[in-house]
Amino acid sequence: MKRSIITMVLATVLFSFGCSDEYFTDGGVQADLTGTLNVSTMDYLQSEPAKFDTLVSLIKLCGLETEISTPGSTFLAPQDYSIHNFFKLLYPDETKWPALTDLSEEEKSAITQILRNYIIPDQEIERSGLSPAYSYATTQGGKTARFNLIRTDYIGNVNMGAAFIVFALDVSPEGSSVERFQSVTVVTSGLRSTNGMIHILDPNTHIFGFN
Repeated sequence: MKRSIITMVLATVLFSFGCSDEYFTDGGVQADLTGTLNVSTMDYLQSEPAKFDTLVSLIKLCGLETEISTPGSTFLAPQDYSIHNFFKLLYPDETKWPALTDLSEEEKSAITQILRNYIIPDQEIERSGLSPAYSYATTQGGKTARFNLIRTDYIGNVNMGAAFIVFALDVSPEGSSVERFQSVTVVTSGLRSTNGMIHILDPNTHIFGFN
């Protein structure tokens, strides 16, 4: 009974705000819940250990603190659950997972490259500058990144629902003449740090490194 009441209340709230374009930002988060952070990108990640504790450890392990907080950059932040699933692919038996500090130099080098592909240097990607048409950028790791804005349906109304930023990365082999993009949805966008822009990625549909 209690669950039914909560469901009815949530449905009423969603219906009340359903026609407001400002309400629908990424993942249905109200626009006033995001904004200026007044800290660097790295400091923000460190302030959210429930989401980014492992990410922060990897950034430090790979010596990328400065690159993450480069002025004028955009960081597409993968959450820890995405990283957990990445290591689950590498080590199916979780009882045999190595400590991060025990990773080999080869593994650390690979992770460094992966992390750099979440950094867009010298460009602040803002949702106001995006549309359903594709926009392109180059990652710190030298890969082609692609961005666009999509809008879901809402109670039968086409393209009247929540608006999402989609971030895609070209994962085709080096030297390939054919691009192959894998995408992930941004669940929270427009977090402005003192050095640039942060967009948080969906942890449920994305595996770290676009694996």
